[in-house]
Amino acid sequence: MNNSIFAWIKDVNTNSTLPTATCEFIVSGDVVIKAITSFDVAHHCNCYPCLAQINVSEDSMGHAVIRSLKPIPIDLVEVDYLRWTALLRTGKEQLVGRFFKLLSMITVQELAPFKDFILSKPFILEKFMLSKASYQHHHSVEHGLFEHSVEVAEITYYNAKHLRHSELECQTGLVAGLFHDIGKIYPMLISGKNQYTAGPHESYSFSILANPLGQLGTYNSKVFSLLAALLSAKPYGYKPRYALEYILKQADRCSAESNYARMNFTSLPNHYDFTRVDGKTIYRLIEQT
Repeated sequence: MNNSIFAWIKDVNTNSTLPTATCEFIVSGDVVIKAITSFDVAHHCNCYPCLAQINVSEDSMGHAVIRSLKPIPIDLVEVDYLRWTALLRTGKEQLVGRFFKLLSMITVQELAPFKDFILSKPFILEKFMLSKASYQHHHSVEHGLFEHSVEVAEITYYNAKHLRHSELECQTGLVAGLFHDIGKIYPMLISGKNQYTAGPHESYSFSILANPLGQLGTYNSKVFSLLAALLSAKPYGYKPRYALEYILKQADRCSAESNYARMNFTSLPNHYDFTRVDGKTIYRLIEQT
């Protein structure tokens, strides 16, 4: 085992006379894992309990060893971390850490209202985590919307960063990626039922995000115009005005098509290299052996 994962750091114990330290952490549920680490690694974690990204492996005796530890600067407590990880099915708990890491990356003042909004509306966040992203296309399972949104935000931010966009534009792309489909939960909020219902989700997104969008409009009209362009529905023949629109569009497509390809082989034998869906040939993703 040698994995980079998100975990809740409960406690870190150091002794100035020893080169090692002990650490207790939770990935999900109520299972507390005890690990050893170096004094230097433990010394950098001076804000526990906290959410952190850690690199953990096993020594020859099977003991957990933390190789690196990076706290995530986000306003979160243990009970809320456990609540959100418990909401996701087994195997998807890491999405919680990825989501809160993305929120912690929103540091510019103009975009802070979007982080504050989602952190202060647990009933909206719950629907966001539970919903499908589509009825029968990509991410069409429980938690699909949450997974798709995290993926699109990550791809948009890092691609914009790689293409030397300003940090303000990169973070605007992150916000757009994270909330570009949040309007899909609008019918659930109105009905109170956890049932996906198709609709004009781009318009619904503006309704859900009305408050932080309004605050952004008073802070910075240029960033408001950019974010509005990223979130709005695109009519036939629409020509993008911002380079970031292309980055978000490709991120959305990459996430959707990768999941769609993977999903269509879940019930097929391993020797099937391709299949046909609605007249379209789809090839299985090539796995590393």
